[in-house]
Amino acid sequence: MMKHKVAARLASVAAVSAVVVGGTVALAPTASAVGSSACTKNVANYDTQTDTTVKFRTGPGTGYTAKGTVGEGRWVYVTCTAKGGAWAFLKVTSGPHKGETGWIADKYLAVPMQTS
Repeated sequence: MMKHKVAARLASVAAVSAVVVGGTVALAPTASAVGSSACTKNVANYDTQTDTTVKFRTGPGTGYTAKGTVGEGRWVYVTCTAKGGAWAFLKVTSGPHKGETGWIADKYLAVPMQTS
């Protein structure tokens, strides 16, 4: 517990010192999760698979946090797209992230499966 307080205090002192000396401290903003609110086009909902292992993200773009990876051949259920169709919002229906929703770059999805 004491180590954590000391480390936090040292980080604060270093940040203040950098500003006082004329430097700046750059804090990289992180993109927050957006879920389906970022959808720009609804699609006919469909099941498909990933054609490679791919990062599963909190929003449509590489600037969003990766929730983990979805393995090759895992089933997903696509509901909408964003950024000109380049990103798909979906629900993972198999594997470790089963039941979770998020974003995957569309280029990593297999051709939609046809049902009869």
